[in-house]
Amino acid sequence: MDRWKQALAAVKFQSIADSMRRPEYGEDGLDPGFHPNDVGATDDLHQAAATGDRTSDDGHDHDEEKANASTLRDVQDQEAADIIRTFGLHSKHVDGLSTGATTPEGSSTAATTPDGLGGEPASAPVNAGLLSTLLRLSQLEKTSKNLINKEVFLNKEYLDEDAARDRRTKWYEDPNMKKSSSSLPKLSFTPAAVEQRRLKRQRKKAKKLTVHVASILARQRYIMQLCRAFMAYGAPTHRLEQYMVMTAGILDVSAQFLYMPGCMVMSFDDRETHTAQVKLVRAVQGMDLSRLTEVHNIYKSVIHDKTGADEAAEELDKIMKRSPRYNKPFIILLYGLSSACIGPWAFGARPIDLPIIFFLGAFVGFMQHVVAPHSILFANVFEVAMAIITSFIARGIGSIHATGPFADLTGRKYVFCFSAIAQSSICMILPGFSVLCSSLELQSHQIIAGSVRLVYTILYSLFLGYGVTIGTTAYGLIDKGATGEGSCVGEPQEPYGNKYVQHFPFVAVYCILAGLVNQARFRQTPIMAVFGLIGYLPNYFLSDRLGSSTGLANTVGAFALGTAGNLYSRLWHGHAASAIIPGIFTIVSSGLAASGAIISGLQYSKQIQDGTINDATVVNSNNSLTGLGYGMIEVAIGVSVGLFISAVVVYPYGKQRSGLFSF
Repeated sequence: MDRWKQALAAVKFQSIADSMRRPEYGEDGLDPGFHPNDVGATDDLHQAAATGDRTSDDGHDHDEEKANASTLRDVQDQEAADIIRTFGLHSKHVDGLSTGATTPEGSSTAATTPDGLGGEPASAPVNAGLLSTLLRLSQLEKTSKNLINKEVFLNKEYLDEDAARDRRTKWYEDPNMKKSSSSLPKLSFTPAAVEQRRLKRQRKKAKKLTVHVASILARQRYIMQLCRAFMAYGAPTHRLEQYMVMTAGILDVSAQFLYMPGCMVMSFDDRETHTAQVKLVRAVQGMDLSRLTEVHNIYKSVIHDKTGADEAAEELDKIMKRSPRYNKPFIILLYGLSSACIGPWAFGARPIDLPIIFFLGAFVGFMQHVVAPHSILFANVFEVAMAIITSFIARGIGSIHATGPFADLTGRKYVFCFSAIAQSSICMILPGFSVLCSSLELQSHQIIAGSVRLVYTILYSLFLGYGVTIGTTAYGLIDKGATGEGSCVGEPQEPYGNKYVQHFPFVAVYCILAGLVNQARFRQTPIMAVFGLIGYLPNYFLSDRLGSSTGLANTVGAFALGTAGNLYSRLWHGHAASAIIPGIFTIVSSGLAASGAIISGLQYSKQIQDGTINDATVVNSNNSLTGLGYGMIEVAIGVSVGLFISAVVVYPYGKQRSGLFSF
């Protein structure tokens, strides 16, 4: 009876999982799939392993070192001899055997004559490189031409002999006609017939090699397309090398990969000729969560031998040529709504501030998606320009005094909150995704990619901080009565009735909108909202207790978010990196808000406005310009440490075929 209950429970769970679109196979957590040392060239290690231990226990045994060196030379000489013999650059006769000699008893021709000897080049192995296959094809063509010339010569010789014999003798005087019928089958084994059959076999092999060359090109093209799609649609960068290595292994392509931000270096190796074909795949880092899911499904189908490389390449072409799921006007609307939703829980915005934040956020989205793509020059200064414009407008609106119809606003000198408007307007262009990628790359010990991306993230943040400082200072020079309040006056939760209502519902809605901004499907957004709340709850309560010291709060929030993402991957086979992206955005925004790094240049602007500039002001100026950069470093460190610990908790012993990071 218990067995029937267990079976029914398993069937019920499977039906629920199918209805909720649980992936059929595979998990994709936040931990690295490979250690970087496992994806490079290892030919030298295999060659050294063939010689055995090169030193004795004490490390000074000269005779053993000499013997190992001799063995290594023998291995290299044998490898070189195999290359020469394989492609027909050998002598027609094997050394040690004279013409007509036979192979010694107990050995075979395969031992002294590798594939490709004896006049018939071997067909290419499954994982042969492009150059070796072309060399084999060229050798077959040369052999076929020789056979054709020989066949023409033999046929001409036989025709001449037959014509001469016909002129000399009659048919009844032909000596062949007097032979018995038992000798007639021998006529089919004339040299011309043998050469024709041999030529037919050569042409068949040439056709197979031609098909093999086309197959190699198709598989390499699919690998490059897959890499470009992953990079363009926001795949977790710490797993790109793993994706490529596993794909190349399944497709029997010998290749090595090195990822750097914005490009992937591919080396398609030919082990038979010891050559390599290097490709550099470059793509602008983008974010399209719906198409990323489709590309990941294609990758999985190829890995599990359900789809061929040709068919998968065609599907990738269709996906990459397809227009985005949501058009630009809808994305601009989402930018405004996202900025308005982030204001209350991150920067204490009040309901009266939300319309202003909405319009400024929509303006930022319009400039990013409409103007910047059509102007390379503006795209280069987009971040600084948006920070200057929005902070300038925000300080101007925030300087409106509470008079006239707003005179009943007790305890408030200004109608709008400058700090909430200025910070919420640019939150959609904060480098949250770069912080996530750099953290995961450093966790994977991908030092080059992780450090480069982290430095870029810091400099990007410095650009934003510089723009905010310039914008606020510029308006202060124009209006001597400009506001200097660095936070919203009064109790921010008063208009909402409860501080929890002010935070948690807006966080969930923001995560949904942030997912839609990044082209996610609607059915992907619920899990994003759940993960966003999981990451924000510990961050909120710890920030409330610790104040502006956000390091521990960011670490605990990232740990909770990373643990949920890894469990989602391990138990539900989901794509963890895509699901936690909005949650990372909440940690970045709340961390910068708690530290006040975005508007750290306001004090410097007030001193310029009041005309109280001195040496201390210069120091404060430098601190204000670098405040956002330091704040981003603090957030990045907290996120990195939290994700490190979460990977250890969920995958304490690593994963199959994986080399988890170690300290």
